[in-house]
Amino acid sequence: MKKRLLGAACLLLTGLAPANVWSQTASTEYSSWTGPWIVTLKGNIGGSPKWSGSDTYTLSGFPSVSLRRPGEKPVWYSPDDSIDYSIKVNDIFSLGAVIAYQGGRYSSGNRELTGIHKVRWTLEPGIFLQAWVVPDVLRVRAEIRRGFRDKDGFIADLGADWVNRFGALTLAVGPRLSIADGSYMRYHYGVTAQDAFQNGTVTPYKATAGLKSAGVLASASYDFDDQWSTTLYGGYSRLVSDAGKSPIVKNHGDRDQWTFGATVGYSFNFSGF
Repeated sequence: MKKRLLGAACLLLTGLAPANVWSQTASTEYSSWTGPWIVTLKGNIGGSPKWSGSDTYTLSGFPSVSLRRPGEKPVWYSPDDSIDYSIKVNDIFSLGAVIAYQGGRYSSGNRELTGIHKVRWTLEPGIFLQAWVVPDVLRVRAEIRRGFRDKDGFIADLGADWVNRFGALTLAVGPRLSIADGSYMRYHYGVTAQDAFQNGTVTPYKATAGLKSAGVLASASYDFDDQWSTTLYGGYSRLVSDAGKSPIVKNHGDRDQWTFGATVGYSFNFSGF
């Protein structure tokens, strides 16, 4: 799964990103605004596994920012969307560049991982394509990313979201799939002979390319007024195929992975640009 424990590097990118990050907003017209920009600042807090396949969890908090023109309908984002810079092709399709932060796996603080090779944190740049198959109701999105280190490999995240709006309340739910290449799978879920010898509780294992996880994500957003909004979300994914069979996951983790979090947003008119 996409692990999104955001570190300092990601925070910097988030702060500079022109697109909204990990946020959702109901489709409300902001006709009361008069300035050239509406700025939305958000505080985000989320919980996720300490590493992909872990059975322990950690919390992280981070800010995000977005810009739009007055009268422009806010764009709906899923909480698990990567930071993106999008180009709108038409009313249905958009595409662009993305970047995501992938947390690492270290034996420090995880004694059961002693001797097993560490997975270092990384940034994953890539591209995305999304389509509103049913305008403002059904969205499908695909991201393909690769970390900047040699071992990181490629990962593709696929998802669909059914979005329902009830006045100020927006509800969304949809399935998720993740597919990874051999390099990614070996790095995250493989066990070398040296790993097995040094750790003593796992056996050598070679993970191959294929489906990594399958799950679902749900969210609820509420606009209190033109300025204040909040979002709650929760997700579940299960490591499958070679990822789920990894001795690291089976002996020291859990195939069932959960994510949860909340955001609070504040929007204001800004004419400084």
